[in-house]
Amino acid sequence: VTDVPTAAMDGEKPVIVDEARSTLVAVIENDEVARHALGRLLSAAGFEPALFESAETFVASTPDRSWLCLIVDVHLAGMSGIDLQQNLRREGDDVPVIVVTGDRTDGIRERAEQAGCMAFLWKPFSAETILALLGSIAGQSHT
Repeated sequence: VTDVPTAAMDGEKPVIVDEARSTLVAVIENDEVARHALGRLLSAAGFEPALFESAETFVASTPDRSWLCLIVDVHLAGMSGIDLQQNLRREGDDVPVIVVTGDRTDGIRERAEQAGCMAFLWKPFSAETILALLGSIAGQSHT
């Protein structure tokens, strides 16, 4: 993750978070540095990040939570981020998913989009980009 955390606070428009909606954002990222940097950025912007190093850890520890959004890396140990997204959709969970990856392999973006992600970002991405996406989701009626 680039531009974290200082760029998020320097001169950018603040993200307006509706207190009546969930602000809980799951960050599922195997890179510890990226995971914690994204967590700090989200906290500074008024979101409640919950950090997970794998899809399995996320699934095992998150029953009945109301997520605003999931930010999921494609390549994780065990189940991939795309597989997690497909499993959630099969179970009827329509939580918005932002897929992130540094892998430029042909077809990876298409696989993520076919699985139903609401956004796909190549790493590195800017703090402004991720906060704009979350601000857009927070402004919708999904809880």
